[in-house]
Amino acid sequence: MSTVLGYKPWPREDEALENLDARWRTMDLFEEYIQVLTLAAPPVEELGEPGASGELARRANDEIAEIVAAHPDRFVGFAAALPMGDPEAAATELERAMGELGALGAQLHTNVAGRPLDDEHFAPVLSAADGAGAALWIHPTRSPIWSGYPVESRSRYGIWWSLGWPCETSVCMARLVYSGVMDRYHNVSFLTHHAGATVPHFSGRLASPIEDENRESILVGLAEDPITYFHRFCADTAMFGASHAVRCAIEFFGPEHVLFGTDMPLGGPKVVGDTIAEIEAGGLGADTLEQIFWGNALRVLHPKVGPMPPSASRT
Repeated sequence: MSTVLGYKPWPREDEALENLDARWRTMDLFEEYIQVLTLAAPPVEELGEPGASGELARRANDEIAEIVAAHPDRFVGFAAALPMGDPEAAATELERAMGELGALGAQLHTNVAGRPLDDEHFAPVLSAADGAGAALWIHPTRSPIWSGYPVESRSRYGIWWSLGWPCETSVCMARLVYSGVMDRYHNVSFLTHHAGATVPHFSGRLASPIEDENRESILVGLAEDPITYFHRFCADTAMFGASHAVRCAIEFFGPEHVLFGTDMPLGGPKVVGDTIAEIEAGGLGADTLEQIFWGNALRVLHPKVGPMPPSASRT
């Protein structure tokens, strides 16, 4: 197992992470509730060397595809896991997962062993995603050894997760914009976790990259104003009951770019009910609610099924 960045297997906080009967018990509390499956943390490339993580990704995708096929009334599809430690292998696995297994896209993490996604090293993966018109779920990742201060060796109070992960997502989004990735791979739909993190709240600070010696060259390298690209990201609604943050995301990205998501099973049934309630309490019209609950998922993810019910979700 890789220990370079301090990752460990995700704690089994909820039985539904590995037990379908436990998952059904939560899902059955909500009428017509279906899901898109993704793997929980950590990234597969942190669980072994490239060859081993490649095999883990293939096995995981095969098994999830079987689960989705066996329970079409529960799952509308899945996002593939990719062995990002080997970008060529990851590109091949993305093509296999989408072409043979029916994956709706793939889940990437905000960094790969500390390397940003806009690094040219990952061009094979982004090119494959662009060619397939794939959706790419962007999930934050950092561990407790990402301390809040240089004088400390570890993060305290769980800040590496509670605030560090939104920071990770926001930094990743900014890098994808300023580096021109969204110009080069315009057929990719980037889906950001936790309502687009801090971007909607600090969008005024992101309209232009402030880097004295390179600012003009950065802007010249983009086809449009930076803020235009930030508006093109999709965001989910997994904010753990922070209804004001969900409203901010809907206002910034537009209701056509917001997809219902809850982070289930982490947090148990409450997180699903809270998310539904905060969306429904937002004063949105029926058509907008329909967009967020299932219409946008149909348009962005292209699942090979008929119309999804109003509570279609990703985990």
